[in-house]
Amino acid sequence: MAEILADPRLREVIDTRCAQSGEPRLNVERHAHQQLEQMAAHYRHSVVRSLNPLFSLVLKRLYRRMEINGLERLESLNRDYQLIYLPAHRSHIDYMLISWALFQKGLQLPHIAAGDNLNLPIVGALLKRGGAVFLRRSFLDDPVYTCLVRLYLEQLLRNEHSFEVFIEGQRSRTGRLLTPKLGLLSMLLESQPARRLALLPVSINYDLCIDNRTYQHELSGRPKRKESLWGLISSVGLVFKRCGGAHLNIGEPVFVDGTPTEEQNGALLQTASQVMRAINRATIATEASRIASLLPGAEKELRQAELEQGIGALNPLLQQLGTRLPQQDRSAAAMIDAMARRRQLTLYGGKVLVSEQQSAELSYYRNNLAHALVMPGLMLLLAARLPKPSAATITRLMRALQPYLGAEFSLAVDPEEPARLRKTLLQLGLLSDQGTQLHPSPCLLARALFHLAETALLRQYLLIRIVSQQPLITEQQLCETTTALARHLQAWYEHPLPEYADQRQLRPLIECLEQQQLLHRDKECLSTTRDLAPILRIGRKLLPDVLLQESERWLSQH
Repeated sequence: MAEILADPRLREVIDTRCAQSGEPRLNVERHAHQQLEQMAAHYRHSVVRSLNPLFSLVLKRLYRRMEINGLERLESLNRDYQLIYLPAHRSHIDYMLISWALFQKGLQLPHIAAGDNLNLPIVGALLKRGGAVFLRRSFLDDPVYTCLVRLYLEQLLRNEHSFEVFIEGQRSRTGRLLTPKLGLLSMLLESQPARRLALLPVSINYDLCIDNRTYQHELSGRPKRKESLWGLISSVGLVFKRCGGAHLNIGEPVFVDGTPTEEQNGALLQTASQVMRAINRATIATEASRIASLLPGAEKELRQAELEQGIGALNPLLQQLGTRLPQQDRSAAAMIDAMARRRQLTLYGGKVLVSEQQSAELSYYRNNLAHALVMPGLMLLLAARLPKPSAATITRLMRALQPYLGAEFSLAVDPEEPARLRKTLLQLGLLSDQGTQLHPSPCLLARALFHLAETALLRQYLLIRIVSQQPLITEQQLCETTTALARHLQAWYEHPLPEYADQRQLRPLIECLEQQQLLHRDKECLSTTRDLAPILRIGRKLLPDVLLQESERWLSQH
């Protein structure tokens, strides 16, 4: 730490701070030392080794089936590259699962960027010895703290430590990926490490996420519960739950040069987007995510036999789309029975019943797979709602909508995708070619898929409709109004859509509209630069009239 505190760059920042604020230099230096002490890890391999039996007991008690993939290549990668782990953040269990998996393989454990809210009495000191680096949630407005973080990261990479940072910056409450946070990633790319960097996308998926009930609590509008030692102690009872499977998969690395260049800095967002898409590609389709994906296509009462048939139809579709199934996949009946035992759904008289709370919680697992299924759903929705759904018309409209759905779901825009999807859906019987027109199958899977696409398009339509109506609107006002209207319309559907409450899911669409020069940003205000009517016309062709009419009525009153 002495080396960091003596660094000329930090001295210069402290000089500026003292000159601007008039604070005594000794006070600023003492505070910087305290901040660095609170931040820095104190890794002890002996502590990690002694905790391993406890971690093994907890993880194996929670998740009887743990599948870890992608570790085999890390040893050879580590010889030539500095490893930066970039996991999706599903649960507080993620920290434990990743470190435990690496330890079992004898791999170097990374230092881990963790929120300072986890720096709890007793627990914080233990986590530091496991490699936790406690950082404030936001700090770029504090030059001294920012400089400390930058210098500390430089020191870690110079000493050839691997590093782990959750690229979303926080846990996703909805099960979808969030917009990547670029601050730490930018610092890592600029840190001049000893070797080239290998960015490792890590996908983590659970059959039962122990944080999910808390997420639904927050999405319903209730305040977030503050982390505390008592909260940690009270959650120990979760160890006695049976949570099914846990799946960790390390995707294809993204290689970048550690030496910063103007071109590299300009491509930061592109690099982050590449990592997010790689996380999506590494997703394992858990039992819970597959069953949850099918339930919105059902009537109020669903026969278990029909759900089993739906799973049988969904599995080959996922495989055709390149989404992996668990290595030890079970029969559809066994999957449904397991979810019933975990109280994620109810079986009664050969029927599958889902309460409102269960339905809200299942939306989290459905969203884990939404990125893989939304484009097939869009094709089926177009075939169902267009008056003359020819292959050419469907392809043209899919290409028009691809950038917006791609932004929200972290998907690459590929003009050849509609043709590939059409072929796949025809082969699997989810789409039929009736001369000059395409028509969707009436089966459970097809209904569930176009329902997924419809609910995603609805919220995007509402945002574009609102911004087209307002000549000038702040991003916060736009997100708040869109969220309020979407939650109002949610009542039309027969199951909850908690993701409609998460305003963070709207920001990728806003950024996409800016990139396409449909929106212009002047400080905090957004304004349209081109007529949005063509996009809105597509939405009106695809969305139910009752929702369009109700949205206009609501907007006229607010």
